[in-house]
Amino acid sequence: MSKKKIIIISILFLISITAIRLTWYGFLSKMDQPNPPKIENGVLDLRNWDIPKNQTFTLRGEWEFYPSQLLEGKETTATTKPELIQVPSNWKDVFKGDTKSFHYGTYRIKILVDQSEKKALGLQFNEIRKASAVYVNGKLIGGLGSPSSKQEQYEARYYPYSVAIPSGAREIDLAIQVSNHFGEGGITEQVRFGPLEAIKTQSLLSKGLQLLLCVVLLLHIFYAVLLYFLGYRKLLLFYFSMVIFCATISVLTSDDKLLYQLIPFEYEWSIKIVFWSYIGVAAFIPQVFKQLFPEYGKFRMVHYFTGFCIFYCLFILFSPSTYLLQTSKVFLLTTLSLFVIISTVILQRAIKEKRDIIFLLLACYSIGINILWAIIESRLSLELMHYPFDLIITLLCFTAYWFKTFFRTTNKSIQLTEKLKLENKRKDEFLVNTSHELRNPLHGIINITQSVLDDKNNPPNEEQRNNLELLISVGRRMSMMLNDLLDVTRLKEETIQLEIKSVRIQSVVTGVVEMLRFMLEGKPIKINVDIEDTFPAVKADENRLIQILFNLLHNAIKYTEEGEISVRAIVENEMARIEVADTGIGIKEEMQKVIFEPYEQVNSHLTKAGTGFGLGLSICKQLVELHGGTIKVKSTQNSGSVFYFTLPLCGEVTDIPVVVNEEVATSLLTEPSRSTLYKETEVIKSLSHNPKVLVVDDDYVNINILVKMLGTSYDLTTATSVSEAIKILEGSRFDLVISDVMMPHVSGYEFTRMIRKRFTISELPVLLLTARNRSEDIVAGFRSGANDYVTKPVDSWELKSRVRALTDLKQSVERHLQVEAAWLQAQIRPHFLFNTLNSIAALGTIDIPRMQDLLMEFSNYLRTSFDYQNHEHVVKLERELSLVRSYLHIEKERFGDRLNIVWEIDADLNISIPPLSIQTLVENAVRHGILQQSNGGTITVRLKELDEFVEVFIIDNGIGMDEDKLSMLLDSETEQTRGIGLLNTNRRLKQLYGQGLKIESSLKKGTVVSFKIPKNR
Repeated sequence: MSKKKIIIISILFLISITAIRLTWYGFLSKMDQPNPPKIENGVLDLRNWDIPKNQTFTLRGEWEFYPSQLLEGKETTATTKPELIQVPSNWKDVFKGDTKSFHYGTYRIKILVDQSEKKALGLQFNEIRKASAVYVNGKLIGGLGSPSSKQEQYEARYYPYSVAIPSGAREIDLAIQVSNHFGEGGITEQVRFGPLEAIKTQSLLSKGLQLLLCVVLLLHIFYAVLLYFLGYRKLLLFYFSMVIFCATISVLTSDDKLLYQLIPFEYEWSIKIVFWSYIGVAAFIPQVFKQLFPEYGKFRMVHYFTGFCIFYCLFILFSPSTYLLQTSKVFLLTTLSLFVIISTVILQRAIKEKRDIIFLLLACYSIGINILWAIIESRLSLELMHYPFDLIITLLCFTAYWFKTFFRTTNKSIQLTEKLKLENKRKDEFLVNTSHELRNPLHGIINITQSVLDDKNNPPNEEQRNNLELLISVGRRMSMMLNDLLDVTRLKEETIQLEIKSVRIQSVVTGVVEMLRFMLEGKPIKINVDIEDTFPAVKADENRLIQILFNLLHNAIKYTEEGEISVRAIVENEMARIEVADTGIGIKEEMQKVIFEPYEQVNSHLTKAGTGFGLGLSICKQLVELHGGTIKVKSTQNSGSVFYFTLPLCGEVTDIPVVVNEEVATSLLTEPSRSTLYKETEVIKSLSHNPKVLVVDDDYVNINILVKMLGTSYDLTTATSVSEAIKILEGSRFDLVISDVMMPHVSGYEFTRMIRKRFTISELPVLLLTARNRSEDIVAGFRSGANDYVTKPVDSWELKSRVRALTDLKQSVERHLQVEAAWLQAQIRPHFLFNTLNSIAALGTIDIPRMQDLLMEFSNYLRTSFDYQNHEHVVKLERELSLVRSYLHIEKERFGDRLNIVWEIDADLNISIPPLSIQTLVENAVRHGILQQSNGGTITVRLKELDEFVEVFIIDNGIGMDEDKLSMLLDSETEQTRGIGLLNTNRRLKQLYGQGLKIESSLKKGTVVSFKIPKNR
């Protein structure tokens, strides 16, 4: 909406509501007596003046006032002369100079009337602060609160009330006692005088208008609560209800103060309630706007304002009314200003793009006009009856906004529904066309493969026959899915024709169970068929009955990990009731309501996305209904499901052929037994140098395809779940993991992340198989740590090429680590050789036996360092310790008392460890720890046997390291700056055992390096 249009509408709206208010005031003015007499010197002379029956007037003028005296009438003797005071007004000028806050006094006038006046007269007091008692001719006729000359006996209470004046007297001596403990006191608003009936009529009209507004407000709260229980549970309803509730309280505590007339609150609480109601309206309206326009209401000022309002409410709760009234102008003005600013900002942001925002803008105008008139009435001391229509118009504007939004949303939903229907129709047409286009080449593949199998001239060998049968099996499974797509469309178009005949349910169930036997491989599931041989035949299309049972049993096996699947049949209400019960994962209650809808899948997050379209149960339902039966489900999550359907009985039929339609049964699926399929593939033992590959997929058919594709060039191990694969990885080494992406419970992405916690991307490559090749799927795979991916259906040459590349990479990295470890030991520093030889030469002149011992250890050190076994993954512990002893003997001879050696090795340790693992750590401790100190130190080699592993410690009391250097020690990013000894050892330990070196060090205190070797490796 353009700015010009908004301005025009706003101006017209303001003119309209102002005109309505002025018209209302014109109507009310007819209830007032025009040109009423005035009070002069405390006397109102109504003699020779006709008092109208239906009109009243205000007692304006000069009243007598007796300060600090409580008089009851003319018989009472006053201690001082009265002062003249204007009514209505504040009596503060009378008590000027008096520092006390508690004051009291008596207002008094004389009203002279004709003797002939027979009408009952009355008085209406709008506000006397804050306790009053009314006396006429010395008699108490009404009052509110307890006025007193002593503050202890005084009780504050004030709201509008009326009194009846006793008739018959020519002179009415009216005395009003008033007490006030704080702030403005006295008769601060008009006192209305006139016929009692007119007084009551005006009072009832004012109260009625306030009650009307309260009813309108409460109706909106009722609507909000109703919407909440109908399901629209939004914060918007709560905030809107709170605005309306606070507005209702503010109405009930203003003007006639109906709430206080109904419930006699103490004065302190009455003040607090008024303040809370105003703050509540101001605090919750910005929250309403924020919920209406969340994209425009996200700024901190709303939160700060809410905090300010909460603080103010707490201040009101704990402060006396005197403090509240003293600070009210500052706090209330601040609250109102912030409320207006925040609401304006939100609306100003939203109005640029929201067409219906004009209604909320008009609602704000209506509230603003109401506040403006309230200020005008207060400043000009105007006595005007309660005006409810501004707030009613505000609610109507809010309602109009919501209705417009609702109608716009409804129209948009209708348009989207029509568009979705059109797209759904196009989707069905696309699926039908795609299915037809795929069926021809697919059937061609199946037929050609079948012809090769049946070739008598060039029969395939056993391995080729298994491969061809597997290809046919996969093709038929795909054909089934295409048939489901076609059946859905045919059922929608009602073009399926059933060939009803007498069918033996026993034979159909047996045949279908055999068709699905392949799915039981690897699952501890037992299928029980509990149908008596004498069970009567049913009226059904045999092909469609096979399809129904196949879908139900297929789902039961797919969603059951272990347990039992039962098929039962009973006669119920002259219908056959067939049940398929399982002990699987069950179905949530909310899913049971939609499970028979097209494209709905049970717990799809637990199963592979690629196992079907979610059409099976929908097709079953429609086929059963075409047969004149019904299908239902009973299920408890994690306890299993029971699907049962009914079919009409055939009656007494004899000699029914007990045979399943072979063509249909064959076309659904034929699987070779797993024992034949996997007799060579569970763990294919090939030459030792063949790369080892772990294949993980929950579909046995897919596993078999991969096994056949990769052939005998690899040592293949298969796993049908991630948990099984993790156990295999813990006990064996592999050169490559091939994993499907969509698997139950744990996806291929998560499995890859598990692998990466132990192996780097080069230490164990991962190849993912995915049915989708969209960029987000590929990125997700690489982010999880995969090396490569292959899109299904898998091309044989592509798979072999990628597998070969990744296994070559793995083996290359592995050889690099081994060569690097051997190279480390081979790189004997020249000065080490030179110094050792010098030591041997020196000992030759002074100590021949020591020279011979040193020469033997040096010979052993050189022989072990250049040993070919350094290329192996592990060596015997004794061999490694032999190398370490030789090295330490040489260094001990060279450095003498500067190097002390402690051996703490448990007896009978029979384990293997990575070559050069202890030697590297010992040499590092000697060179960089102990010998860096002038007085040397002690190195401890400790091997401690525990229940499941042997823990190796290399401990020195050398110079140690600070935290910064320690944190960078095993960081591969800075490998070139420190050498590769520790890094190489750490990588090899992690690759073999899943955890590397643990290093603890303190500067000038020494270093402890440890690692663990499992005993079962």
